[in-house]
Amino acid sequence: MKCVGVLASILLVGIFGFPCSANIVDPNRFAGNQLNASSNDINALPILKDAKQTENHQSLEQFKELKCDQNASSGDDDDDDFPPFFDDDQLRHGGIVVCFLMAIYSFTLLAIVCDKYFIPSIERLCEVLNISADVGAATFMSVATSCPELFTNLIATFVTGSSLGIGTIVGSSMFNSLGVASIGSLAAIRPIKLDWYPVTRDISIYMVAISILIAIVWDDHIYWYEGLTLFICYFLYFIVMFQNPRISRFIRRTIDKYRSNNKVDIAENGKVSESKEKEYNRDSVRASVASAFGSYAENVRRSAYENPEEFRKAREAQEAEEIKSLTKSPFTIPEGGFFTKFLFFYTWLIKMALRLTIPNPKTHPAWWPVTFMLCIFWIGGNSYIVSWMVTLIGNVLGIPSTVQGMTFVAAGGSLPETLSIAIMTRRGEGKMGVSNSLGANSMNILFSLGMPWFFSTMLKGTIVLQSGSIIYTIAALLLVALILYFTLYFNHFTLSKVTGCVLLPIYVICIVLACLSEMVFFKNNSC
Repeated sequence: MKCVGVLASILLVGIFGFPCSANIVDPNRFAGNQLNASSNDINALPILKDAKQTENHQSLEQFKELKCDQNASSGDDDDDDFPPFFDDDQLRHGGIVVCFLMAIYSFTLLAIVCDKYFIPSIERLCEVLNISADVGAATFMSVATSCPELFTNLIATFVTGSSLGIGTIVGSSMFNSLGVASIGSLAAIRPIKLDWYPVTRDISIYMVAISILIAIVWDDHIYWYEGLTLFICYFLYFIVMFQNPRISRFIRRTIDKYRSNNKVDIAENGKVSESKEKEYNRDSVRASVASAFGSYAENVRRSAYENPEEFRKAREAQEAEEIKSLTKSPFTIPEGGFFTKFLFFYTWLIKMALRLTIPNPKTHPAWWPVTFMLCIFWIGGNSYIVSWMVTLIGNVLGIPSTVQGMTFVAAGGSLPETLSIAIMTRRGEGKMGVSNSLGANSMNILFSLGMPWFFSTMLKGTIVLQSGSIIYTIAALLLVALILYFTLYFNHFTLSKVTGCVLLPIYVICIVLACLSEMVFFKNNSC
């Protein structure tokens, strides 16, 4: 039966595909039909035959130029994949400003829905399932932090067929590696000491993920088994994170043997009862949210265990203040300066829409499953709008989707991490923000790329990447990771003003070179 099906498929393709391919591919048909109608007479006259060949050659060149002009004006996206919004004339006469404003407002919505609803609902899920902080961070929290990039790649893969998704993830990785660390360093009031082991571990895993991605996109084609490889590595990453305490103890113990001044690890000295471990598990989960995969959650646990009573009182006071603010009337204008009032009016419509459609997990903890599902819906719809607006902007300005993903979409998608590390470093907790950025990089490559690619190749066949230099940009991520690590190493794993002043210019240079390589040096066209 399988052989019969294959033969029937070949027969149908031959019957219906040959005439269509002849109409599409044959350049002589594009040249016009006047000369074809009298081909016998023309072949008898050498002069007219040469004229026909010259005209056909010119027509073929015109056809190629037409295709190149279309590619240059519209990039590799097709706005017909989205509902009609503005035509080209309207976009060139002010409509593009509306697209920019809608995209920026969508990024604001993303930050609010993740911070106020999505992450608290996952915290509640971890409490209900009674899973540890590391396990919760490596599973549900990882999905939460990568949802924006995941939905962007889903839309780029299944809707537009563009390279916006991989461009966004590559740009986010570059921003998370250099941009987030530099912003955190510059925002820190005083130098913040990092633990060398989590930084080394996360960067090592990240470099392995980059190497796998380079091998996959080397030929600009994505096959089903390559998407499956990333998806499998995603679960292998879970196994490594689950065994992190054992791995950490083994590595630290091995290194301490070769150190003359062996230092006893704080975590090994701290004696915490099992009941207190469970009592402060939720605080560890909150720390794991900030650190994406619990890279620095052990440091937060240590502070909680050293002063448990003070930590509990501070946590309860903070939660009481949050619940009080949630029950406050949404029409009450807050006290403060101009910027506080501006933020209130700017975000009022978003907060009101979310308040009317999503149960808050802090005031309605039993409704956390509904909150979780509605947040997925909001994030998916928001990602669709962002992809839609960015596609329109790129079509008007002639910017490839990969460049848009590496710059505009990546910066907007990383807005929660940026705000998070800026706030935490002001409080002296920037180490968790650095871990968030490093863990999110590996998550985006293995899950946000692997899962959509695997299902798309299974359903629709091989994916062809529409980018001329994405392989070089991905390879540059290895250099970016090394730059980050050695910058921290020579600065004794400390976030300081010096670290920020070194990393921020390097990030700007890397982004500029990546955009130039995509638009100038390795422009993807056949012209």
